[in-house]
Amino acid sequence: MHRVVVLVLEGVVLLDFGAAAQFFGHRHRDPEPQHYEFRVCSPDGLPVTSGCGVPIGAHGGLELLDEADTVIVPGYELIADPLPDGAAVALNRAAAGGARMVSICTGAFALGHSGLLDGHKATTHWAVTDQLQRLFPAVGVVDNVLYVADGQVLTSGGVAAGIDLCLHIVREDFGADVATKVARRTLVAPHRSGDQAQFVEHATPAATSVDMAALLNWLDERLDQPLSVADMAEHIGYSTRSFGRHFQAQVGTSPWKWVAKRRVVRAQQLLETTDLTVEQIAQRCGFESTVAFRRRFRELVHLAPTDYRRAFRGTAARR
Repeated sequence: MHRVVVLVLEGVVLLDFGAAAQFFGHRHRDPEPQHYEFRVCSPDGLPVTSGCGVPIGAHGGLELLDEADTVIVPGYELIADPLPDGAAVALNRAAAGGARMVSICTGAFALGHSGLLDGHKATTHWAVTDQLQRLFPAVGVVDNVLYVADGQVLTSGGVAAGIDLCLHIVREDFGADVATKVARRTLVAPHRSGDQAQFVEHATPAATSVDMAALLNWLDERLDQPLSVADMAEHIGYSTRSFGRHFQAQVGTSPWKWVAKRRVVRAQQLLETTDLTVEQIAQRCGFESTVAFRRRFRELVHLAPTDYRRAFRGTAARR
């Protein structure tokens, strides 16, 4: 199985650690197979105290990082201080061995102190992105996004954004169908992509009875149909202009970007689980043409649809 090792540091953010533990270490009762082997390490192999005072145990020390396929560093409190002895060396050794290096929230500072962010794009909690840039000027800090995936290095914004990054990792490793099942089991809606904003500053909106989750579900059920912004606005009784602003404020992206992403995720599921042709999948996912589908799929997934099918099904792709 894919081996995930979480490095916990003193003052670890409990929710960040919990996201990694839930998605990669939870022993569910479903008949679905376990996809990850999960371990926790600390600098000395002893428990650390979380930021809220709850102790977190460890399976061992830094030597566990040598066995990792993926290393995750959750957020922690002492972000300006150098890492404990041996931690930076161990992180670099894991990266040199080919491990995927992941941080959640302020865990990016640990990767920064190790030099692993140099030359990469990265993000962290919006409140400390300026500090990340000051401490590590060789890093291309991306402000106010949910997560950034830059090759071997993946970083997320604060707290709940770590959930989005964990889902992205599951999707990358085992496909959209598995990720959707995991999201459903953990009651997380797989609606957010990495370039969505962590927060949107705007005046407090007028009271509204619009249930945005219900609207997103309504759209999800109609991805195979032509969908215009006017259709969406009419469905919830908004003017087209007001709807676009309201959607951006509540969801963090434009209606068109959200629909395009969900259509591609739906296409990923069909590529993984059916023998439909690319042309049939393009039609079922609401793309105006097969050419448009191929272009948007490659733009978001960085693979051609047939290459994606081959990678996740291990069978000859149908064209």
